[in-house]
Amino acid sequence: MNLLQRLQQANYNSTAISAGADISYPQLVAQAVQLRQQYPALQHHAIALSYTDLSTFTCDLLAFDGWCRALYLLPDNNLELPEQVIRWPENTSTAPITATATATPIAETTLWYLATSGTTGTPKWIAHSFTSLSRAAKASVQSAALHWALCYQPSRFAGLQVLLQSLLSGAVITDCNSGDAQQRFNLMQQYSVNAVSATPSLWRQLLMTAQINALPLQQITLGGEITDQPLLDTLAALFPTARLLHIYASTEAGVGFAVADKRAGFPASWLNQCHSNLLLKIDAKQHLWLKPPQLPDTRLASAVDSDGYLDSGDLVTIVQDRVVFLGRASGVINVGGNKVHPEQVEQVLLQYPAVRQAKVYAKTSSVIGQLVIADIVVDTGTDSKTLQAQLVQHCQQQLERYQLPARFNIVSSLATNATGKLSRKADVKEPHE
Repeated sequence: MNLLQRLQQANYNSTAISAGADISYPQLVAQAVQLRQQYPALQHHAIALSYTDLSTFTCDLLAFDGWCRALYLLPDNNLELPEQVIRWPENTSTAPITATATATPIAETTLWYLATSGTTGTPKWIAHSFTSLSRAAKASVQSAALHWALCYQPSRFAGLQVLLQSLLSGAVITDCNSGDAQQRFNLMQQYSVNAVSATPSLWRQLLMTAQINALPLQQITLGGEITDQPLLDTLAALFPTARLLHIYASTEAGVGFAVADKRAGFPASWLNQCHSNLLLKIDAKQHLWLKPPQLPDTRLASAVDSDGYLDSGDLVTIVQDRVVFLGRASGVINVGGNKVHPEQVEQVLLQYPAVRQAKVYAKTSSVIGQLVIADIVVDTGTDSKTLQAQLVQHCQQQLERYQLPARFNIVSSLATNATGKLSRKADVKEPHE
């Protein structure tokens, strides 16, 4: 069953998208049916969808899932498309296209292609199906009463998950995926949002508005980056009655799991057994491996072992009864032969009360290979000289000497990329002194 059929069967009558002029579920369905009728020649073709606005993008998904052979959801970056993929709507104009259908057999299920973020290499297209993408979506009376803020690009895996959860449960969704934290908060407040899914970086920015507690939040979800305990504790204290989840998922695997116990990491008891239709294991190099219920895209074969497990590229360690995330294997900083995980240092810095945000990265040094540098956002009025000394002392209590930042840069804000994660600064040459 495709997305349009699911909504036709559900027969929701409420508002679907709140965007000034609300759009209801019946209106979305009617627009999607009309779009199919207007462009019959698109059937069995592969098309690429660009994001302009949430209503148009959602209508396109409804119209073309189960109608086209494949959907390529275009991110911001100019990722190369395979031949014979039609860019919608720029290559179709206002008239129905007359492109010749390919001789390739058409599968019953539309393939949805999502782009990886490119943080570990060149972005690539990963194939999914509507069935696999919607596996985590839950429909209930409680979920139908939610009003979601879309804080991720809907063409990305995380954003698509929020959009599908909202649609398949009959909830309302408002587009908040652009603008600074204050602008996003203003939209959330304007439309009475009560469910937000965002990266820890964006949650910290929202907390810095000092207004976030004005929202009547019932659902709080974190994902895309390591979720630290202080952030979980802060959100739990501000919204004691809200359901608080942090989610681990990947575009490559197309699956993930949710942790609901308000503790960082996940239970070690989940290893080597099935949880949320997913098998998890850790190898000798501390990489987390996932075995999803469906076979991963064949183009990921180099990262899949003989048992069907996919290398996530994330480093973890076991601390008592928890599996704790250390960071991306590709992001390790080499300090005189010692490995430093930027995210691990960031979590220590974020434990200091005056530090609101932190980003740790490497600079090349001709002496020891790389230096650890920290950019931090601090409370207004904090004395920078006193803070520097206190941060050094704070870090010395929890980190090895080689993990200590060589420099603390106090900045007004930290940039995030298109996926809502911290933008990791490129390695910069450190002059010899």
